[in-house]
Amino acid sequence: MAALQTEQIPRYWPSARHFTEVIQCPSVCFSHPVLRKTLPAVDRLGMPIVTSGQFAYVYKLKSMNGGGDFAVRCFRGYLGDRDQRYRAIQEHVLSSPVPYLSQFSYASEGILVGGTRFPILFMQWIEGPTLDLYVSEMLHRRDVLLHLADEWLRVVNSFQASGIAHGDLQHGNVIVEHGQLRLIDHDGIFVPRMNGWSACEVGHQHYQHPRRTAAQFDENLDNFSALVIYLTLLSLAERPGLWEEYHDENLLFTKADFADPSSSTLFAKVREIGTEHSRLADVLAKAAAGPPASVPRLEQLVDGPSRLPSWMNAPVDLETTTKTREVVRTDALTDRRDVRWLPWHERPKQQPLPMTPASSSSQTIFNTGSVPPGPVVRNPDRVAANTFYFGKEFFRGHFFWWYWGVYVLFQFGGLTAGASLLATILCVTFACLLYGLYRAIEEQRNAHRLAPAPQRAASLPRPIWLTPISQQPSPIIPLAPPLMTQPASPPATQSTEPFIGNRVLGIFHLRDCGWVEQISTSNIVSFASPSEATSHGYKPCRICSPAT
Repeated sequence: MAALQTEQIPRYWPSARHFTEVIQCPSVCFSHPVLRKTLPAVDRLGMPIVTSGQFAYVYKLKSMNGGGDFAVRCFRGYLGDRDQRYRAIQEHVLSSPVPYLSQFSYASEGILVGGTRFPILFMQWIEGPTLDLYVSEMLHRRDVLLHLADEWLRVVNSFQASGIAHGDLQHGNVIVEHGQLRLIDHDGIFVPRMNGWSACEVGHQHYQHPRRTAAQFDENLDNFSALVIYLTLLSLAERPGLWEEYHDENLLFTKADFADPSSSTLFAKVREIGTEHSRLADVLAKAAAGPPASVPRLEQLVDGPSRLPSWMNAPVDLETTTKTREVVRTDALTDRRDVRWLPWHERPKQQPLPMTPASSSSQTIFNTGSVPPGPVVRNPDRVAANTFYFGKEFFRGHFFWWYWGVYVLFQFGGLTAGASLLATILCVTFACLLYGLYRAIEEQRNAHRLAPAPQRAASLPRPIWLTPISQQPSPIIPLAPPLMTQPASPPATQSTEPFIGNRVLGIFHLRDCGWVEQISTSNIVSFASPSEATSHGYKPCRICSPAT
């Protein structure tokens, strides 16, 4: 095998505090244009929320353009061949899409910290609880846990069919999104191109074979941990009381159980549940006692999952609440536009605003009555009136000692008291009018420049992470295809069909749905019925509901 080319070793590596400081200004620290138009999710103190893992700090970024939320992984330290590993994973996922694996993009110079750029990995944010939190809320729902075990078979079989392995299957890397499982954390993934490489991590100790080392790095990497999680779900479905007795930083099994299965009380209790549980427990105990390479695949031990789609055999209520420290930002997650002056006949009719009573004890020469609390709307074409308005603003906006300073200056010039006072009034008046004229002309120019352009048909730009690889900047890898099975052989586009599908997103709409106009011609595919679209792997649009 050719030697791996390593990245240039940086002089220092940022800490979590350094990353948190720069992420508060995404438009400056990120190199990817999509991430520049985001804001970090914050807690009650206004600080970015960060989750610390073994290899990275994870931040949640919210898009200001309605493009969804992103998870950004800022790595905790230097890893020489990280760039090559992620590029190999990305190329494999692009050529052979893997369901249940979150899409991602790796940028070798993605974030700027202290004048140096460091690598990041970002992906679409997956909203949902981790596997352990979800199981804790569904302990007494046998149907939900059995459905979860069936979904786990689908995940494992999908990975094995693609010839890849996750490398760190554990409860924190499995997200339950609307009853379906999604895997995160791509650091230890194996793809066929990595044959002969060594692993960069050995996974969670309570899910991995007790004698696993970095030398074991192939497509059979997940056999042991896949069996552990599957047997755990089946056991909890029948005996939910095991959760309170054995759950900690694990689901049920621990490293101590694998080190000596014969003396493990958990293995004994699992065997008492039933025949199938006893058989799988014996297989797991035998695998833990043998070499890591001898662990059988889960598909060899268990019949395949149900042939029905997962949504047909899923329980009705699979949703659960997720606790979070995130608070709703009060600042700009909305599109800010400049205010444009409207003529009186274009303004919407409003109720008159209540007037604030005038003060009887304090009044200036420019305040002769009550003043409405709202802003004054002026016609920018009335330059003369606006000149006096801005001139008065300029006069009131300066301290009184400034005018006395002008008076004293004339006094030192040799003028009498009366002449100095008259010269001061003329000088201040001229300065105020000159400033007011400048502001009035500037407002008139801005009003004409901000006039509305002719209406055009709205069109959404193609997301930058879905552009071809040749059009992407070299240090940034495009995101993988959508996280779903790609249609095998979509039918030819027919303009008369009532249902329109999007090849990129895998979603089909009614022909009159507003989202159809946003689909490019090359990505349009037509269907005669919702069942035909579903059979090709397309999902119905949630806006127009074509399947109802």
